[in-house]
Amino acid sequence: MRFSNNVEFKRLLDEKKQDILQRTSDGVQETANFNRLFSLLKSCRTKVEEKDFRLILISKDDLHNLCLDAEEKVILLFNHFDLHTNRTVHVNENLEILYKNNDRFPSDNNSARRFFCNLTLNNNLIAFLVAPNSIVNYFIDGKDYGVGVFYTRAALNSYEELKTIDKLMEVLDDYRVNLTRQDIYSKFFISKASLYALRSFLNTNEDEKTFIKNNKHLLRNRPEDLFQQDMCSFINSHMRVTIIREYLLGNLERPDIVLTDEEGQDLYFIEVKWVGESICQKGNKYGTKYSAKPRINPDAVEQSLGYISQFYKENKNIKIGYLAVFDARKEDFLPDTGVDITSDKLHVDLKKYFSRFVKIPDFRIKNENPK
Repeated sequence: MRFSNNVEFKRLLDEKKQDILQRTSDGVQETANFNRLFSLLKSCRTKVEEKDFRLILISKDDLHNLCLDAEEKVILLFNHFDLHTNRTVHVNENLEILYKNNDRFPSDNNSARRFFCNLTLNNNLIAFLVAPNSIVNYFIDGKDYGVGVFYTRAALNSYEELKTIDKLMEVLDDYRVNLTRQDIYSKFFISKASLYALRSFLNTNEDEKTFIKNNKHLLRNRPEDLFQQDMCSFINSHMRVTIIREYLLGNLERPDIVLTDEEGQDLYFIEVKWVGESICQKGNKYGTKYSAKPRINPDAVEQSLGYISQFYKENKNIKIGYLAVFDARKEDFLPDTGVDITSDKLHVDLKKYFSRFVKIPDFRIKNENPK
């Protein structure tokens, strides 16, 4: 084969150019001593419990002359008082500590990565960053290598606090509480100034105070976009998932929110609906009004089951389809919009997917104090 005439091969080389240059700059990470020390650091961290990141520096010359009994010496290093009490140690060929310091690493993840890269820029040092989860990243000649994506304890803690996809209902329960905050719920409703303007447009005889009280439940125009955005933002801040809005199915239908797990294998969706009343686009009259029936039951139920059916037709690994309803109805103490949902009256083609459908209890939102 004449590779010089192979366009695809040239494209691949061009894509990998920077990686090839980095890995062949001086060949240090291809040496037996580098791979031996790298493996020992990973192995030893699994045996010695540690809750923080440790940075181990060694010169290229000392690595070249790495001691023959490194297996024993690295264990001594990980049990050394100075490593327990300092974040950074510089070791020699015998893995003895030459100097140490307990200076804090930059708290921002990207700043920390740049800091570690700069430690090895234009000098003879190699830096190994050993993480609590036994992942070891290394830095050579100002470049970073390894599979770890966290460089600070703060970044790792933040990630570990995120919940996995199986905890979705727990996160949505927290979201329900979040919706009671005025700075959150107020963005869904029209402002007090808009209510004053609406009163003028309608030319009503109601006094201002009464009109505000009777109409503070009015949602902004097209509120479903706001509900979707707010829910997505909360989920993204609290879960280890990938979020896709307006996912396009093969039949051109679009579930509102599609979630996949960390591996991108399991798929879930949330269809977002609302009930209540919104203002019109121009803000000069009442707009759309939705009730629980038939908006939610049966329309939204059948729509959600139709999505599940389509995911199956497309051979997608759909786990659960959720229906989330934002309840902004004026009246208090109304039953959940999902009351009486059963599979009895569903079309026979949809009944078989009912076990993969979940109606989430309504997200009740009230405009307690209009701004």
